[in-house]
Order: sequence, then C-alpha cells, then structure tokens
Amino acid sequence: MSPRIPAFVAVGAAGFVVQLTVLYALTSGAGWAYPLSTLVAVEAAVLHNFVWHERWTWRERADGRGSLGNRLFRYHVGTGLTSLVGNLAFTTLAVEWWGLSPGAANAVAVGLTSLANFLIADRWVFTAPATATFTAVLLVLPAPAAAAELKQATIQSWNRHVATVEANLDAAVVARVGTAPEGRSVDVAGGTIHEWRGAVVIPGITVEALVDALETPGLPPPSEDLLDARVLEKHDHSLRVYLKFERSAIVTVTYDSVHDVTFTRAAPGLATSRSVATFIREDGGADRGFLWRLNSYWRYEQRGPDVVITMLSLSLSRDVPALVKPVASPLIASIGRESMVRTLAAVERFGRRLG
Repeated sequence: MSPRIPAFVAVGAAGFVVQLTVLYALTSGAGWAYPLSTLVAVEAAVLHNFVWHERWTWRERADGRGSLGNRLFRYHVGTGLTSLVGNLAFTTLAVEWWGLSPGAANAVAVGLTSLANFLIADRWVFTAPATATFTAVLLVLPAPAAAAELKQATIQSWNRHVATVEANLDAAVVARVGTAPEGRSVDVAGGTIHEWRGAVVIPGITVEALVDALETPGLPPPSEDLLDARVLEKHDHSLRVYLKFERSAIVTVTYDSVHDVTFTRAAPGLATSRSVATFIREDGGADRGFLWRLNSYWRYEQRGPDVVITMLSLSLSRDVPALVKPVASPLIASIGRESMVRTLAAVERFGRRLG
C-alpha cells in the first residue's frame, strides 16, 4: 500500500468533517437549498484538502511540479470537479429517489469519489506539469463545435462594447499606479469580452521623447511573448504593424496578427495611442476561439520629471463551457493578467533605457 494513502485518508476524513459542517450550517442554520449548500460545502472541503495534501500527503514532491496556481487549477479540474459533479449528482439522486438525508447522501458520495480523487491527485495534480494536456482537452472539447464559431451576434456585442468604451476613453483608460493590473470579464452571446487595466511610471523622461521613440520606428517594445514584429505601412502618426505573439497557460497558442496603430498628441505633456487588431489568425490555421479581437488604448501623461503610462486592453474570445467555467475562469483571468504585466514591463524597460 502506498504510504500516501493513510495521509490521503486522514486529510479526506478531516475534509469530510468540514464538508458536513458547512452543509449542515447552510441547510439547517441558514435555510439554503441542499443543491447550493452541497456545492459550497464541497468547495470548502476541496480547498481544505488541497492545502493539507500540499503540506503533508505529497510534500516530498514539492520540487518540479509546477506553480502553486497551476496545481490548484489542476486539483479543481480533476479532484475538485469530480467531487463537485459526483457529490451533487449522487446527493440529488439519493435525496430525491431514496429519501436519504443530505448528510447521509453526502457521506456515501464522498466514499464513492475518494478512490478516483486519489488517483487523479497522485498521477496528475501533484506531479510534473507536463501531463496538463488533459486539462487542455477538458477545456476545449466539452463545448460543441459551434461554440468556437464567431457569430454575428458576438461581433455586434463586441462592437457595442468597444463603442461604449471609446466614447468614454478618459474615464476608461484609468488605472492605479503601483497596484497590480485589474480586470473583468463580460459575457456576451457566443463569447466573452476581457477588459484589463494597468499602469506604470517611467522616471526621468518626457512624453514627447517617449512617444517619438515608440512611433519611430513604430514597433512595440520587446517582450517575452512577442516573437516577431514588422512595420507594414507608416503615414504621419498612423502605422500598420505585423505582430507574431503567443499566449501560454495550459497550452501555448501562437498568433499572426495585423494592427492599426494611431498616436495622438492631445496636449503638451499628454499623448494617447490606439491599437486595433484588423487581422488575427491562430498559427496553423485553426480557430479554437481563444482570441478573436484585440484592442488596446494607451495614455502617456507627464507628471513632474516622470511619465505615467496607463493602458486598457480589450479582447474577445469564445465562451467557456459551463461544465468547467468555475475552474476555467480563474485561469483565463491569470492569462489576461500575465499578458498585461508583461506588456507594461516591456514598456517600462524601454522607457528606462531612454531615460
């Protein structure tokens, strides 16, 4: 018998107590319906078990098993999703058909899912991240093929959102300096709009010098995910730029894209720029709907000897399958945040070299 099994059982037993306690508190104490109470109780147990498996059950695998966020995501997708779906389905069946109490039904459900959870955790979660291919399949395959098709209703929703943002750009392109990028997602018909804001300060430079350097030759500052860049056309303060870039999370996707970029000197010590992707194609010709549209808006403002740069990024992707949305949404958010962090870091490095 694996020495990890006793630890797994002990952690699972403690997690079961947590789950029953939360379930009882919500159903009997707060009067919640048992399906919703079951979901919340299982999530509490999943988080409890993950922490203790990290610190105890699989502590000897601390090295070489990927980032904490990646493991937490895999734990949710694997054992967490198994527990959520299995517990909810069995609890509902046992309560409605067999007349068991929610607590008794939950106890049986936990036992049925324990073996599957151990195997998933041992072979996939607390191990090297190379096996994360399964997660990519889980994210992409459950949705019907039509879900990766860009529909007219989705385009119209995107256009309306962009029009609203651009009508209020002074208020939209606002981000707090010295804080992490902030984002949100907006569900639309057949897709999701992702909106991210961030800011960075470049000391000892002027807006004019910075914008001149960005506009000529017109290429974005080098960043980790930018593989190639070329200026296709240039007219006064407008450019057309080709970019090859990649986005990485569970899978790495490479894109060929063309962007129309316009710089505007709004006032002394104040400039803006607008970039709109007019062409985006996933490398290899596939269209899995990971990125359909991409706009970015920049504001460069002189504050004493420094320049404050704020950025707003808008992107459009396919909608997320409902089955994995609870665990996929944090991953999608991390992709947007990481992309924003890399872009701002690249601009900061570029500006500091000029300064």
